[in-house]
Amino acid sequence: MKTITLITNSEVLSLEDTLKLSKKLSRNGLNRIQIRERNISHNSLTNFIKKMKDSIEESCELFINGNLDLAIENNLNGVHFPEKYQINEYQNKENLILGRSIHENTDLNKHQKKFDYFHLGPIFVTQSHPNENTIKEKNISYISRKLSNVIFVGGININNVSKLLKYNFSGIAIMRELLLSRSPEKTFMELREKINE
Repeated sequence: MKTITLITNSEVLSLEDTLKLSKKLSRNGLNRIQIRERNISHNSLTNFIKKMKDSIEESCELFINGNLDLAIENNLNGVHFPEKYQINEYQNKENLILGRSIHENTDLNKHQKKFDYFHLGPIFVTQSHPNENTIKEKNISYISRKLSNVIFVGGININNVSKLLKYNFSGIAIMRELLLSRSPEKTFMELREKINE
């Protein structure tokens, strides 16, 4: 069963509304939430994490972007790191799940064994990174065969998600298509159905 990750962004949907959405979607089988808040204070972020933990189902994993200490302090499931982050073996004594963003020109051999999954993107044009080139189809195909547990990210929506079925992947990560949906539960169910055809 391919998974769906919700990526948060309070510049797109407020923290309060994100909590409500996450609660709904976790009850419908959302697999993972990745807290990706770059422009809020440490206290606000800690508070948001605690509220998120209290509101979502236990079956929904909770990750944070790039902050190993916060993940350990709050007993989260994992941490998602940017492409350039250098991780040391000793840093993961907590048995957290570790993910890493990769792009078209990422050195796939570097630190490969230290990560449990990889976000590959942007697959499609995205508002979060409008100037970043999307990955060529032949490279999507090559990278998704070379690495195990690849999650596609970037501009994925109801209309284009079926184009991914020709590749080898374990899930998708979504931001705006769920954060801005007028019927998020319906959107989530449609996305899940399409990737698991």
